[in-house]
Amino acid sequence: MTYRQALRYINSLSKFGIKPGLERIQILLEMLSLPQKNLKFVHVAGTNAKGSVCTFVSSILKSAGLKTGLFISPFVLDFREQFQIDGTMISEKDFVDVFDYIMPFVKKMPKNGINLTQFELITAIAIFWFWQENCDIVVIETGLGGRLDATNVVENVICSVITSISYDHTNILGESISQIAAEKAGILKQNGTLVLYPTQDPQALCVVKETAMRLKNKVLTPDLTNLSNVKSTIATGTSFDYMGKAFKINLLGLHQVYNAITAITVTDALNHCSGFKIPPQAVKDGLFRAKFPARFEVLSREPLVILDGAHNPGGASVLADSISLYLGKGHIIAIVGMLKDKDICNVLEIISPHVAEFIVVQPDTSRAMDKFELHDLIIKKLNKPSVVATDLNNAIEIAFKMSTAQPLDSAIFVFGSLYLASQIHPMFLSFLRGN
Repeated sequence: MTYRQALRYINSLSKFGIKPGLERIQILLEMLSLPQKNLKFVHVAGTNAKGSVCTFVSSILKSAGLKTGLFISPFVLDFREQFQIDGTMISEKDFVDVFDYIMPFVKKMPKNGINLTQFELITAIAIFWFWQENCDIVVIETGLGGRLDATNVVENVICSVITSISYDHTNILGESISQIAAEKAGILKQNGTLVLYPTQDPQALCVVKETAMRLKNKVLTPDLTNLSNVKSTIATGTSFDYMGKAFKINLLGLHQVYNAITAITVTDALNHCSGFKIPPQAVKDGLFRAKFPARFEVLSREPLVILDGAHNPGGASVLADSISLYLGKGHIIAIVGMLKDKDICNVLEIISPHVAEFIVVQPDTSRAMDKFELHDLIIKKLNKPSVVATDLNNAIEIAFKMSTAQPLDSAIFVFGSLYLASQIHPMFLSFLRGN
């Protein structure tokens, strides 16, 4: 089978199961001789910041000389981003080799009334590949929730991490923050170590700590009183002092500083409970080398073009704070496209005060909100100027025309969906090269 054929098969599967649970992936991994039992994991759950924290942690572990697997979702630029070892994506050949090995087992499952979801299959592919490549440690991000997420099949978890919790996937995880937090806390293991994000909703924090206490987890939280000298500009990146040491990262925003000190706390935990030794210089080097697309990613400085995957209220709040920090009251032109199952009104209400003009698009997915409905919402409820683009290339053209008609403090932002970020990223780069 070719790589493209393998992708077509994966995309033909349901994204999420009708009935959440671990039974399906457990059965597949049992047929594969339980590769997860021979790996050590850092398991990360949360609503926002999971991907950035995973990227920071894996970059640090690589800098420490550990063969480090990384499984994150969703991807932004390339499907293979989800499967990495030491910062390098799985090759198309290796992906097909693993896929071909696993498929005979997968094909047996429907005969017993078992149908894998898309995420269950790619989780199994990732775990099998990491085992096959003999990784020292694997950093793995939950796809949805935690308790019943396919990644929760992992067993040898050295450190669990729970990042910022807010409202998202409420139709699956629950309508309240407490319910959502309980699902996220479902990744905790008996007598484990938990690293918590430094800022957390009080109700969520209460639920997570209660779970940690019941399971006799040691809980570590970054100490914000030991964070100082935070400096960040679009031109120079971000620097800060933490626990008396100076650090520099290339990701922008105060939230990325919080993500970085969460990763530092994870490495402290690993040094004390895993047998690994991660030297201080590896922490500095790993943080500095970490890169992550569509997280306040600067695609161009003249004109200023920034791509962000913010798609829920928590992510929107972070994006709004970053706009205030870096641009103040600059003239913001926003290209927005969202999925209909998201908290669209809240996201737009958070971002809208910072936006002068909206350009509405529709990402290429069946889950996308109709662009004309989104346009009407912006006009009628937010009372903001909005135009509907025929397609993504047209949106880019409109944005650049608007930008040239404005003062020097104008900027183009893209937000609303990682689907949108994935699809528009290469188009923007192509447009910028041609201008």
